[in-house]
Amino acid sequence: MRQSDNDMAEQIFAATERLMAEQGLHNLSMHKIAKAANISAGTIYLYFKSKDVLLEQLARRVLSLFSKELEKGYDPTKAYFEQYRIMWWNIWYLLLDNPITVKNMSQYLSLPYFVEVCAEAEEQSHWALFCKEANAAGVICDLPVKVLFSLGLESAINLASDRIYFDQELTNDMLESVIERTWRAIQK
Repeated sequence: MRQSDNDMAEQIFAATERLMAEQGLHNLSMHKIAKAANISAGTIYLYFKSKDVLLEQLARRVLSLFSKELEKGYDPTKAYFEQYRIMWWNIWYLLLDNPITVKNMSQYLSLPYFVEVCAEAEEQSHWALFCKEANAAGVICDLPVKVLFSLGLESAINLASDRIYFDQELTNDMLESVIERTWRAIQK
């Protein structure tokens, strides 16, 4: 039975991320990625014309996964704080389940096109729409979306990194306190 194209692309992406975490972005080659994905060097080119194309698609995939996580459990009838809290926990659990993603956070910023892909998607993201609505309702301050992300949800990313690299023990009570404090940082 032949693997679907989507499954094969996911297999290649997973191998790319594993290699990035182990060896760094600068050490990636299509040959190494193919070997890590258990496919022939020629097969990888059937899915991605070049390493740059593969890395651009990886950037889009990473951003898409984060966006989908932010939207999980979305309920516009809930208070803005509760919506924020859900998004924070969604990111936290995504990163707990995907430690390679955490290890690659700084690598993603070095991916070709990653910044451009983020900029393209930023205004249409669930986070951006949440910020616009909450700001229009007078609930959060009028700062750029990226600044609000840095003051708020990015704390989940930073703490997940501390948990992996420094074996930081974090209880749910501590994390709830972080959520409340970061929410206060973006409130009007």
